[in-house]
Amino acid sequence: MNFPMQDPSRAKGSGKTSSGSFDMRDWLDPRRVTVIMWDHAFLTRHMKGDSFEDYDKVLSEAAERGYNTLRLDPMPQVIALDRPETVLTRPPTVSKPELFPWERAQAFEGPAGVWLIEFMEKVLQKGFCYCLSAWNGKWETGAKPENLHELTNRWIPFLHKWRERFGFEKCLYVDLSNEYPYFLNGHLKRTIREYNGRWSPEWNEFIKQEVNGCLKEMRREFPEVRFMVSLHGDVRWIDLDLELDVMDVHFYSDADPRFTGRTLFDKHVPELFTTDAFFKGFSDRCVASHKIMAPMYRAQQRSKLAAFSAWSGEYGIPLTTSESWASWYYLDHKDLDWSWLLEWAEWSVEDAIEYGMWGWTPHNYCQPQFANWKDVKWHRKLTDKFLKS
Repeated sequence: MNFPMQDPSRAKGSGKTSSGSFDMRDWLDPRRVTVIMWDHAFLTRHMKGDSFEDYDKVLSEAAERGYNTLRLDPMPQVIALDRPETVLTRPPTVSKPELFPWERAQAFEGPAGVWLIEFMEKVLQKGFCYCLSAWNGKWETGAKPENLHELTNRWIPFLHKWRERFGFEKCLYVDLSNEYPYFLNGHLKRTIREYNGRWSPEWNEFIKQEVNGCLKEMRREFPEVRFMVSLHGDVRWIDLDLELDVMDVHFYSDADPRFTGRTLFDKHVPELFTTDAFFKGFSDRCVASHKIMAPMYRAQQRSKLAAFSAWSGEYGIPLTTSESWASWYYLDHKDLDWSWLLEWAEWSVEDAIEYGMWGWTPHNYCQPQFANWKDVKWHRKLTDKFLKS
């Protein structure tokens, strides 16, 4: 007998983020997620004298600041959990490593698998939740995935070993590819060339099929895990009908041409890790721009947030962000003024609450090597506000 099978369909266009009194976040654990992005810095900066040298210390500091979730890159393309003692090596990744803010850009050597196991055991002992995400670093060994299918094929055996060692009870989601389709060794450029340009109907259909196909494969293999790809905050993603279990969207000011036009950020991007000569001018322009344009920048960013929030409610996809809001590039330097960036971060918690976000982070720099990390009171003020919402 042939039984009828319903075709999938989704409501669009209502603009509502909830139905009646139901809020899916009330059924999730934790009910609110305060997340910090530690990418693979927690591994590459674990060398002697580095900011993540003492795992107990940095995890205690994260809890003290009110964070309950860590977003981590376990490097599934190069770490084998059944051979954790393998020593990974890598030369410097940029010409001026001291100008790279996040993971270690200097030469690296160490048993990253052993360190990963040590770190995760402490994470679970201390009761943190975590998210896993793949960035694809510039490693000399291991797979170099050129599309999402190849990266998915690396995730599958890695997560089987992960389940054996750690389980998935505290895993909020697995992000197959950070800021897809970037970081896939030229995948974006190839697809733009082959499918008539980004956001063309042909490109959209290819991307939809690739993402949904890989998500389907991962759900079949690991039904107890949520899967997704994290995205830049471009509202055109909403039209692709991606079958995400969670959406981690990254909202940045450089998407507003009024910001780049005043700060010249787009002009400076090619020289970010080569010189600090532009820092003073860039910082002064950011402060001046912020002084007169802050309400407009915030309104534009809130509009995007509202659109993704509506998608979240209509499709049943909890909305989070683990890196966002002001400039995606900044670091501690005598010529860089952080005041405008921190003010922007303080708006973000208010907007995250208003638009029903499940997860939120204040900015892109919540790692112990940054000076702002030392301001416990500042972090706690924002995390407490979000957690109590």
